[in-house]
Order: sequence, then structure tokens, then C-alpha cells
Amino acid sequence: MKNVLLVSDGLVHPTLSARRALYRTLSGLDGFSIQRTTSLEALPNHLDGLSALVIYIHHKRISDRALTALAAFVSGGGGLLGVHSATASFKDQARYAEILGGRFTGHDRVQRFEITPQPDAGPFTGLPAFTIRDELYLHELQPGVNVHFTSTYQSQNVPVVWTHRYGQGRVCYAVPGHTTTSLRHPTVREILTRGLTWVAS
Repeated sequence: MKNVLLVSDGLVHPTLSARRALYRTLSGLDGFSIQRTTSLEALPNHLDGLSALVIYIHHKRISDRALTALAAFVSGGGGLLGVHSATASFKDQARYAEILGGRFTGHDRVQRFEITPQPDAGPFTGLPAFTIRDELYLHELQPGVNVHFTSTYQSQNVPVVWTHRYGQGRVCYAVPGHTTTSLRHPTVREILTRGLTWVAS
């Protein structure tokens, strides 16, 4: 059994219903035990025996202690799955963006957009293109990040799902997650479960 800590908080962004949808998706994954907390500040007390962390929050500040604990966990071989507003958190912390693999730079309005798999689909091989109604987040990526799904913004391809290595750890990030409907989309659910499985392996 792989132990995972889901760090999730919010009533509006992310919404409570979206947070519940994510929990239901991840808790249905065989071989995983999902525990929950509302803040990364709890990390120093919850790292022993964890295979992975899932971050789905929109917080402004993180203590040096919690950020150091997060970096040590992932670089030491722990897995990390970031969902939607994870990258919009702690925007003044360059090390946090390095861990996740990308720095949030902005987003478009909530609207429908197509998400397309790339030739290097990695752990998401075989998943189709799909359309959701969500916020399309924009990012500057770290070197060495592998982009597996993209969308189009102002005639440019933008990353939607990526993976990368941080030290000995594995990291996956997925843009969808602003709306409850998108988190219930079957392909999004498959991306999240495959992403968690990959980072925890």
C-alpha cells in the first residue's frame, strides 16, 4: 500500500466540490491510501512513510521550514502531483517553481479549449485529445521538463500536462482543475491517476 498525502484547501479556488471530486478520483486508485491535510506547513510531521504528495491549493505564503521539507522530500525520491492552482501558489518562491517544473505567469478566462497529446506521451500513452471548460494556465517551464499534453493560446502551443525529475523524485503537473466538471472528465481523471501512479513508482 502506497501512502499519499493530499494537501488541499479552499472553498472558492479550488472549490469544495472540486476538491471532493479530486479526492474521490484518487481514493479509488487500487493500492493507494489517501490522507488529507490543508497546508504544506504540516509536512514536517507527515513525511515518514509517504510515497507521494498531491498539492491542490491556492496559498500565498509558505514558511522556509515547509519549503525545505518539500524540497527534501521530493529530491530524496518522493513523488509530487500538482493540480491546477498548485503552480499559482507561492509565486514569489523560485525554489517552489523549480520543484514543480514550471512558473505560473497568468491564465485566460474560463472557457472551452482542446487538450492534445504529444508524441512523447510518457505515462499517458494512448489517451486521446479532449475538450474541457476550465482556466488555461500559462507557465514558463524549467529545463528538462517533458510536456505530454498541450493546448493553444494566441496561436502558440502551451503546456497542459508535464512530468520531470527533481533530484531523485518524480513530479507531474496538470492544468485542469478550476471547475468540478473538468475534474470529473474521464480523461482528466485518467491523467491524474496515471500521474499519481507514475510519481509514486
